[in-house]
Amino acid sequence: MEVFDGFIAAIAAEFKIKFHKDAENVYTTTIEFENDRTQEVLITLSKDEAGDRIINYYSIVVKLKTDLCELYKYALQVNSSLHYGALALLDNTLIIRNSIMLHHCEPDRFMKSLTYIAAKADELEELLIRENIH
Repeated sequence: MEVFDGFIAAIAAEFKIKFHKDAENVYTTTIEFENDRTQEVLITLSKDEAGDRIINYYSIVVKLKTDLCELYKYALQVNSSLHYGALALLDNTLIIRNSIMLHHCEPDRFMKSLTYIAAKADELEELLIRENIH
């Protein structure tokens, strides 16, 4: 975890972004957009099946209140057009997530994934519920 903490600290210093770390080692940051919207992104470190360290990003799009077949259909259609990441369900929440290997992660690549996930989550949030929730 120390390598990851140092990596996040370097990203924060280089790109002037504030990250917050909770007791479960989850980092969060809020990305601000020019249209006065914001999106929170959560970042964690895990290992894949081979034991390689993986950086995981995710951002909430919308909390689901009912069984929305059309939303599921739409989410699957959006998945096929995403350049990075995928839409997924986390409990009763529609999220967008992406993962990259820590070993091959350079600061620019980290930031590109971070901002892409935030922007797509915000775009979908605005489209689906027309509010700035996350």
